[in-house]
Amino acid sequence: MSKFSKVGASAFESYNLEKLETVPLLFQTGYLTIKAYDPQLLLYTLDYPNREVKDSMLQHLIGAFRHGEASTSTPAVVRLYKAFLNDDLPAAIELIDSLFQTIPYQLFIEAKENFYHALVHLLFTYLGQYMQSEVSVSRGRLDAVVQTDTHIYLFEFKLNQSAGAALEQVRSRGYADAYRQSGREVVAVGVNFSSERKAVEAWKAERLKE
Repeated sequence: MSKFSKVGASAFESYNLEKLETVPLLFQTGYLTIKAYDPQLLLYTLDYPNREVKDSMLQHLIGAFRHGEASTSTPAVVRLYKAFLNDDLPAAIELIDSLFQTIPYQLFIEAKENFYHALVHLLFTYLGQYMQSEVSVSRGRLDAVVQTDTHIYLFEFKLNQSAGAALEQVRSRGYADAYRQSGREVVAVGVNFSSERKAVEAWKAERLKE
């Protein structure tokens, strides 16, 4: 994650206990620190003070989304990281699927598509520099990009549609064009979540040629 937020001085003065604001609360508790100040615009740039604090925050956020223990987030992310390093997409999808299995049924049914994107984004962001979420390209915006030394995975997620539709969106909008000269194998991955089954309903992958 790059710079977390740009705020004015008033952000540090918000202490309404009946309506706590997120940024001042994170700053006062040490999860955010001032990284830079622009005297012309009077804006402060906030970010995590270090990687350990960032990882701690991500653990707790993933745990909150899953309604589970924050301590279980790290092993899941390590396994996901190794799956991508080994170009083992079935294992990676299985890990993503297991993440959603822990979400309470009533919450899963009521959730919208951005909920699924947010949870996957948190999980992938924990991978650090290897993942980007909602990447803008010339003809649209990719849901996620995961890069390793040998592969680039282009992810498109759908809710209650089809894996084929997700994969076709990657193809039709030329999402891979920006990555074809990378020297690495580019893999398009379409994933469809089912709110009824509370799981990954289906996924498809296509290894794109130069």
